[in-house]
Amino acid sequence: MIEISNAEKGKVVVRFAPNPSGYLHIGHARAAILNDEIAKQYNGKLILRIEDTDPGRVDEEAYSAIEDDLKWLGVDWDIKIIQSDRLMTYENFAEQLIEQGNAYVCNCEQEKFKSLKSGKMSCPHRNLSIEENLKNFERMHTEDGLTVRIKTNLNEPNPSLVDFPLLRTSKEIHPRLKNKNLTLYPLMNLSVAVDDHLLGITHVLRGKDHLTNTEKQKFIYKYFGWNEPNFIHYGIMSIGSEGKISKSEIKKGIDEGKFIGWDDVNLLTLRALKKRGINPQAIRNYMLNLGIKDVDIEFSEEALYFENKKFIESSFRYFFIEDQVGLTIENFPNMLVKFPLHKEHTYGFRTFNLVPENNKIGLLIQKSDTKKLKEGDEIRLMNTCNVRITKTDVTTGNIIADYVEDSHGPMVEINGKNGEKKKFHNISKVLWLPEKENLPVKIYLPERTVAGVCELVCKNLKENTIIQFETFGFCRVDKIKGDMIEFYFTQR
Repeated sequence: MIEISNAEKGKVVVRFAPNPSGYLHIGHARAAILNDEIAKQYNGKLILRIEDTDPGRVDEEAYSAIEDDLKWLGVDWDIKIIQSDRLMTYENFAEQLIEQGNAYVCNCEQEKFKSLKSGKMSCPHRNLSIEENLKNFERMHTEDGLTVRIKTNLNEPNPSLVDFPLLRTSKEIHPRLKNKNLTLYPLMNLSVAVDDHLLGITHVLRGKDHLTNTEKQKFIYKYFGWNEPNFIHYGIMSIGSEGKISKSEIKKGIDEGKFIGWDDVNLLTLRALKKRGINPQAIRNYMLNLGIKDVDIEFSEEALYFENKKFIESSFRYFFIEDQVGLTIENFPNMLVKFPLHKEHTYGFRTFNLVPENNKIGLLIQKSDTKKLKEGDEIRLMNTCNVRITKTDVTTGNIIADYVEDSHGPMVEINGKNGEKKKFHNISKVLWLPEKENLPVKIYLPERTVAGVCELVCKNLKENTIIQFETFGFCRVDKIKGDMIEFYFTQR
């Protein structure tokens, strides 16, 4: 239960307010999930507010992408508001502030205004009469370069709180509105304060990085005589590599071919996590564990994987071999090998019918398992039997070995009898697959892509299934292309 003050069941109204400048990432998930959880716990309402009043930052694809990602996260909103539909509302409130004498129209260049502010001096437009400022406000509909500024304390210790801007003009075409005329756009603190009031927001839950914005918005509440909502600021969640979530960096990376898209597995967008097979409930549990404490933390992928493993640990297990080399075993008997699909044997088994030709059988093992092997070494084929190395081919890397008599285990049947459970000390265990019965696969991981082969039975898997490749990790089936499967790596 998330405990918040001044919360009455059935009357709590919260909001999640993303900017459609790109797709949602793990940082957005925190605000979305916490607000959604509060709305559900208090039988309240969640408003989805798309804050798209900066046309230069709007990505038209992001509108639908945001909704799709939130649905995947299990976030349920009651009302959707798009701020670009409400430009006249913000314009009217800016005009009212001018009529009160609490705002003015300024056309100072940015550097000049900054210099005046640092000297705690007012700009020449600040002291114009209300009538003159209202005339200048009308000019904003036809003349670019004008800004509405709110009047605050010129001696304010925090310079960003001094006469900050509320409304500006822009000739830039809005990707959604397709407007070709000069348009008045609110800046964030005006539109947010106005909407939070008009929509009846009772609790504003967001990160500590918005503390200054909260102070700015309080000026607007004060001048209009509005009751302030309850402001709750949780600690900042830093993410080790900002390039994994920075929308500008991701866009640049996509344009330069560094990323294949917003769902590239090197990113921490929700699309990328979904593609890898991360369960949305795992993300929710992780964020709920963080809660609304004001302590700054660093996002931990390992902690997220811990939560995710609870949802995927029952996945079926299979063998995968990367960078394979051949292993020819001589004096090999007919074997029927059964491997459990899971450590809990109640899930069933997969079987290999190993039939030698001329007392020999060809298998594949991983090259990394052969690096230190020499003639006379004994290795154990995983859950099967032991073989003794008789020859290694330096040119091809292929290995020849002899079957070790009576070394087969209880999962192996020879001549109708299963072997006994035995302990083999100081003997390396290696993965293996039949040389002629396997399936080529490609696995996409962050930072690299690997190719190899897996069990032939994997051809019966369904897309989006999560499986576990033993000693490698969990993977999600992405595409089955005839005799080829593509996976995305989920986690160890």
